[in-house]
Amino acid sequence: MTKMQPSGNLRMIPVDRIEVLNPRDRNKQVFEQIVENIKTVGLKKPITVTPRPGDDGGEKYVLVCGEGRLKAFMALGETTIAALVVDVSDEDAFIMSMVENIARRKSSPSNSWQESSNWWPRAMTRKQSPRKPV
Repeated sequence: MTKMQPSGNLRMIPVDRIEVLNPRDRNKQVFEQIVENIKTVGLKKPITVTPRPGDDGGEKYVLVCGEGRLKAFMALGETTIAALVVDVSDEDAFIMSMVENIARRKSSPSNSWQESSNWWPRAMTRKQSPRKPV
């Protein structure tokens, strides 16, 4: 992972141009609270994405952080969302996503390992790497 925190710019991004590579299951009640909170007070913190070329020649984005906020916006029928756009590698995007998930909640080592084993195969298919977790 890069040593410096990547800087980015804030943009409004179409939600249909964002791909979630590290999806996670969310408690329905918690998700409903997120939706209600965004509906009431708006988005307090933008999501984080990284740009990639789209199959149609346009730009698409890979979600780095903020899946709950993104899904809440989609549930509310919004078509765009405020996003911090950072230029990072696939590996860095996966690591940043996992770090946010671990930091947000108290997770047992076995849960953390399960999360990493869920996203690692997807990372490997996006960019074949000789390094694999032991």
